[in-house]
Amino acid sequence: MIHTLDGSGLGIDEQAAARFLGFASLGADYETIMNVKQQGISNWLDEQLKLPPQVSFEEKTWEIWEHFKPQYVNKWGYYNVANAGDAVIPYWYYWKMAWWHHIMTSDDHVRQRVAQAYSQIFVISEKSNLQLNGPGMASYYDMLYQHAFGNFRDLLYDISLHPCMGMYLSHINNPKSDVANNIHPDENYAREIMQLFSIGLFELNQDGTRKLDAQGNPIPTYDNNDIKEFAKIFTGLAPAGYYWPWEDYSAYPTEWDNEFNFNPANLNMWDAMIPFDNWHEPGTKQLLNGQTVPSGQTTLQDINNAIDNLFDHPNVGPFIGKLLIQRLVKSNPTPAYVARVSAKFADNGQGVRGDMKAVIRAILTDAEALDCSWIDDPQSGKLREPLLRYTQVMRAFNATNQSGRMWNWGYLFDEAVSQGILASPSVFNFYLPDYQPNGPIADQDLVAPEFQIHTSATAVNFINLAHDWFIKEYYMEVATQASNSIMNAPGYEDNELRPVDYVYLDLEEEKVLAKNNPAALVDRLDLILTGGAFSEATKKAIVNSIKQVDNADDRVKIALYLAVIAPEYSIQK
Repeated sequence: MIHTLDGSGLGIDEQAAARFLGFASLGADYETIMNVKQQGISNWLDEQLKLPPQVSFEEKTWEIWEHFKPQYVNKWGYYNVANAGDAVIPYWYYWKMAWWHHIMTSDDHVRQRVAQAYSQIFVISEKSNLQLNGPGMASYYDMLYQHAFGNFRDLLYDISLHPCMGMYLSHINNPKSDVANNIHPDENYAREIMQLFSIGLFELNQDGTRKLDAQGNPIPTYDNNDIKEFAKIFTGLAPAGYYWPWEDYSAYPTEWDNEFNFNPANLNMWDAMIPFDNWHEPGTKQLLNGQTVPSGQTTLQDINNAIDNLFDHPNVGPFIGKLLIQRLVKSNPTPAYVARVSAKFADNGQGVRGDMKAVIRAILTDAEALDCSWIDDPQSGKLREPLLRYTQVMRAFNATNQSGRMWNWGYLFDEAVSQGILASPSVFNFYLPDYQPNGPIADQDLVAPEFQIHTSATAVNFINLAHDWFIKEYYMEVATQASNSIMNAPGYEDNELRPVDYVYLDLEEEKVLAKNNPAALVDRLDLILTGGAFSEATKKAIVNSIKQVDNADDRVKIALYLAVIAPEYSIQK
């Protein structure tokens, strides 16, 4: 008997294991699939949830910068200041290289997957001045990664104090009111922490459905006055200082600098913002559900009160739970699925609210995620987002190079498919959670968020990228330069990539099957990439195509190309 409901039985098959890893990882190879099959989903997940953070994206960003920095300074200098190279903050592409390196070389599958999902809920983006500060963006992602299995309350607090969020949503250096000069607290973050990061626009039942008033209308969770009151909370926060290591700024900041130079290229954007109580809005503040913040408190006391107020709101469990289900498993979870996840958010079984480890386990092991009966339900599933198609292919076939530097800056991919890590066009992410493409999906009142960036252009671009990957064997954008030919890495000549940095996929087992048993090759690709979702017609078409060539290497290339552009691969079930 195959235990598809809880994934804990010894009888779990490899297709169930592969399908589960499609939800729980950024991509898994054949050996990992077999490991999950042997252990069972529950046991494997237990091991993953016990793993502490394995890497530091910020440290890796600085390390990569140290590799490139000599050429940068030697070629261009920095305003002719001695030792200026030590003071240059690396831009966004160094953080992007760090992200790719870590997700390609680490085995903390679930933590990495959850961090990537968080990054699409608690959004900051390089499509802003933040692109000037790679370590800051890496530090922000580290926070998401480290909090993946922590408590939601702690995550929301740290997000609120991170300078990258402060700059992106403009509550960094947010001063108290000055009526005479028509200065009022910025309301941007106050709005988005409610709308996007915690409770949403409307009051919810625990199954994620909207509560209605006597006239049948949805009930707003907050109004403009609530935004103004929360804006008072997030005042008096300043960055930790300028980044000029050759001078002594250890005492900075000692006082509020309202004329702060807000160029992220000059700022410490990786340490938490510092509170200045003299510039914090005084007086009482009215929070949600009748709670009042008393007068005379410090900046951080007020912020803690506000975070507690939002964290305790009954909307958080169903709102955040449903968003995570959509990011990890399916676009249209049933109310019962959302309710089960919400219950774990409210109480992890030991009286603890907001335990994200319990929430993630509930999402990934729910019957609606694992039960094979949902595979044939036409309303179940989700479009596999382009970035995850890329990471899955690279991880599924163990992309490596001789240098060990998996430093992919991913610029061409981002531009082609309109998606990259921490690169959304706005705080609303690449796609809205309630996006409905015209046609059968909208007609059934269903949503399909990822289709918002699945256009005629991006769809064709992905097919062309897949052709480059497999037919041309151009697997990753390993940077020979970082931006507009500004610099060359030490050891490179005329921007040519060194052979030790060429990226290869491990396809030896696939080549053996291609030579001796093309049908078995397609079955293996079907298992690794889709968890067995290929129709017989798709498998037959791929087999017939590759039989027309004799060379085993070419057979594998063609089979991989056709597999990743097949509709069964695009739609995750």
